[in-house]
Amino acid sequence: MMKHLIPQAIKKAAQSPSKYKISAIGLDDKGQVLGSAFNGLRFERFGGGIHAEMALLARYGKNVRTIILCRVGMAGDLRPIKPCDRCQKTLDKKSIKVITVEDIIGEELTSDSKDSNEKEVDKS
Repeated sequence: MMKHLIPQAIKKAAQSPSKYKISAIGLDDKGQVLGSAFNGLRFERFGGGIHAEMALLARYGKNVRTIILCRVGMAGDLRPIKPCDRCQKTLDKKSIKVITVEDIIGEELTSDSKDSNEKEVDKS
């Protein structure tokens, strides 16, 4: 259903200058893409940053009904993600649904890691 957005989410997350590369894609009430954002540096000295969800809301505000979150590692591999407590509270107040890339692809990530773990065990 939303699998076609995964490459866009991964590409946007990889653009983040932050250590934790996270993107957010905003959808309206009809499921149309409004835009995307990544987390950015705010307090470089202290390691803090503007979260992707909040950057997205700053740009598209009241029109956002669903956010797709994605996190990638330095090598571009998918990583688990969920909103921090502060972002989740804001999203809950605005009745914005959060879907992660992991939610979209379902069990594919976990079954792939199980397969590789089984292969490692078989080699021992």
